[in-house]
Amino acid sequence: MKQEFQYRVIYKDTDAEGVVYYANYLGLFERGRTELLEQLGIDLKQIKEQKRIVFAIAKVECDYKSPAKLYDEITVTTKIESQSAVRIVFIQEVLRGKEILVLARITACAIGLHDFKPTRLPADIRFDQ
Repeated sequence: MKQEFQYRVIYKDTDAEGVVYYANYLGLFERGRTELLEQLGIDLKQIKEQKRIVFAIAKVECDYKSPAKLYDEITVTTKIESQSAVRIVFIQEVLRGKEILVLARITACAIGLHDFKPTRLPADIRFDQ
């Protein structure tokens, strides 16, 4: 499954040169991952409250190919590359039209709220790719 959303770059997203500041892509990727998990029926708030599990980002790999600029219409795509008992690996892209601006591989790890250590994903929140 692939999730995508459209976004128009606004002034707060950019640096002094009028291009999207590199760290701001991480916020867009967070939105994409959250929306994909919701599409898959995974309620992050419910998992936190009932199962005492949250997701922490363990690894981020970004390839910045070309900058998005003020007022650009961009698309953020998210899909799951793989999952294990405790991790989900996402592939995410930022596109302007068909041009890939940023390509990211982001690993999220399930952690228990009682000790903040990796914990197994419950069977009811695992899913097929």
